[in-house]
This record gives sequence, C-alpha cells and structure tokens, in this order.
Amino acid sequence: MVAVCLASARYEAATSAPAMSLFRVDAARSKVGFELDAPGHIVHGTALKMTGEVAFDPEDLSRQAHTTFEIEARALSTANKVRDKKMREAHLEIAKYPEIVFRSTRIETIAPTLRPGETQELSVSGLLSLHGVKKKITFSAKAVRNGKSLRVTGDVPLKLSDFGIPIPRFLFFKLKDQIKVVFEVVAVGVESR
Repeated sequence: MVAVCLASARYEAATSAPAMSLFRVDAARSKVGFELDAPGHIVHGTALKMTGEVAFDPEDLSRQAHTTFEIEARALSTANKVRDKKMREAHLEIAKYPEIVFRSTRIETIAPTLRPGETQELSVSGLLSLHGVKKKITFSAKAVRNGKSLRVTGDVPLKLSDFGIPIPRFLFFKLKDQIKVVFEVVAVGVESR
C-alpha cells in the first residue's frame, strides 16, 4: 500500500510540474546593434560576441519564464578602430567591466502560450548590468516560435548617464545621452526540463 501511495505521489508530481523549454542563443544568427546620435550622422555599432538562454513553459508563459543574455564588451564594434578603442577604454572601461549582462525578473504576455508556429508580444523587465551599474529596465519585444527555433526582436532606449558612462565627444560637439539598442536574437531549442 505504501509503495502504491509513493508511486501515485511521484506520478502526480511529474504530471503537475511544468514542462520548461530551454533555448540557447545562436550567436551566428543573432544581431544586436546600437545607434547613437552624432553631429551630422548616426553612429551604428554591433555586438560580435554574445551568449544567453530563454526558458519557459510553452503552455503557460506566466510560470517562471526567464532569460539571461551576455555580451562581451570588448567585442562591440562601430567599424572604426580609433573610435572603438576610445569607446572600449575610456567609456566602457572594459578592463574593469568586461561583460554586459541582462537577467529578466518578469516576462508578461498578452496570450498565455508560445507553442510552435505562434507569435507573442512580450513586456520584459529585468536587471541590466553595464559599466558596473545594475539598473532595472523594461522593454517590449516580439517572440516568434518556429519549430525548434525562437526569434525575439525589439529595441531598448538607454541613457548612458544612468550607467555612469561618460558621454562621448566628437571634436567640439557632445553626443546625445541616449542610445538605442536594437536586437534580433535567434535561440535554438536544447531540451525540455
């Protein structure tokens, strides 16, 4: 009788636990860029090295959905060696702060599911660690699930001064304090857990 009760309890625990889907960022297929207003033009940059993962229950996104995302600060590039050296050393101080990390604390959705073939509008909140400062941010994103892949797109406006980053100067002009991060992240399903 005890064996039957234990087996029944294990079955109920196994069937009631959410089936979390895990996706890992495919850096080769993902694009993260930034735009910064400079006098007479816009400086465009890209992140060349990134890692991350997304985990969620495809039947109920309100259950423990979360994501982490990391960018190697020394791999940010504007395709201008002189400007990149100054950005990395004087502004981002990559020797002290080598990584830019985002960890979600909450993901809200309009509909509850994200099954293969579905698209979902998201509101993502979390902590962004940049230049030694952790700050709570919230942004909108769109997630599209196709089979074993997940594509998440969106943009995030940030103020450099919020993270203690000196605002770059170009000759006699000071650039704007605002930067826009634009992303198209592709993640590939790894396992269900």
